Order: sequence, then C-alpha cells, then structure tokens
Amino acid sequence: MNPKLRATALLVALGTTLAAVYWASGLETGEGPVEAVVQAQHVAQTSRAAANERPEQTVRPAPARGGLDLQRLSRSPSADPSADPFTMRDFRPRPPVMKRPIAKPAAELPPPPPPPPQAPPLPFSYLGKVAEGSDTTVFLAMGDRNLVVKPGEVIDNSYRLEEVSDTAIVLTYLPLTVKQTLPIGAK
Repeated sequence: MNPKLRATALLVALGTTLAAVYWASGLETGEGPVEAVVQAQHVAQTSRAAANERPEQTVRPAPARGGLDLQRLSRSPSADPSADPFTMRDFRPRPPVMKRPIAKPAAELPPPPPPPPQAPPLPFSYLGKVAEGSDTTVFLAMGDRNLVVKPGEVIDNSYRLEEVSDTAIVLTYLPLTVKQTLPIGAK
C-alpha cells in the first residue's frame, strides 16, 4: 500500500472514532437497549434468589440508572489465612506425631552382653597332600597364593596347622585360639 494512501486511511479511521465517541457522550442516559438488558438480568437474579431463599445471599437494591453497583464488585474478607498471598509461609515438613510412650518397668534389665568374638571363615582351599612315612605335607591355596605347609607350621601369623587326617585338616586361628576344620574328603 502506498504510504500516502495508508496515512490518509489512518486519519479517516481516527476521525470516525473521535466522531463516534463525541456522539455517544452526548446521548441521554435513559432506558436504552443496554440498560434494558442489565435491568432484565437483575430481575432474573432477584427472582432466583427469592426462589432459593438462601440466607447467605442478600438481595441488594438495583443501582441507580446509569451508575454501577460497587457493592457487587467488592469481596468479603476471607478468614482462611491461605487466601492472603503476602502472609509468611512455613515450608518445613511437619514434625512427626509423637506416640504415647509405653510404660517402662521400674527396674530395667541391663543390655545383654555382646556375643563372643568368632573366628573368620577359613580363607583356604584344599589342593592336595603328600604323605612320606610319618611326615605329611599339605598343599593349600589362599587367594592367588599357593602354600606348602606341614603340621605345626604357622601361616601368616594367623593360622597354625594342627592335624591332618584322611577327611579333614584342623587349623587354629591364633588371635582367638579357636580350632577350625577344613573338610578334604578321602582320596
């Protein structure tokens, strides 16, 4: 669109708007079509309120013609504190509900003694044995290490090989002097 034609169209639209506003301000505030609709709505609301007869609803008189009923625009203050957006809020979780304590006996028993210390499970696995006369040599695996042990020898200052039989090996856990048995099965 041509800039001169566009400016002319805008000026004509502005002039028309100003003329319509001036003409509307000069009209008498009387019973026109808008006032008739507002009056009909008010009559319908008052008849509904009278039919329901609710005590919390009060019938207000109709506003003067041409005026606004400002009482209908106002709200009653709420008693609910959450309705006020400017009150302080606490977002911490609520404390747990305390249960009624159970009555304790007058003389409480002392706590039971701790269980006695126990030896850890044996870290060995049996690989084999060699018997030469009265001497027996046992081959054990401990993790990735292979051990060659005879009865009476100490392994890592923790275990001592006590006895070797056809079905089991007896070891003593030295820190607690507890005897443990490693089954080997007959071969």
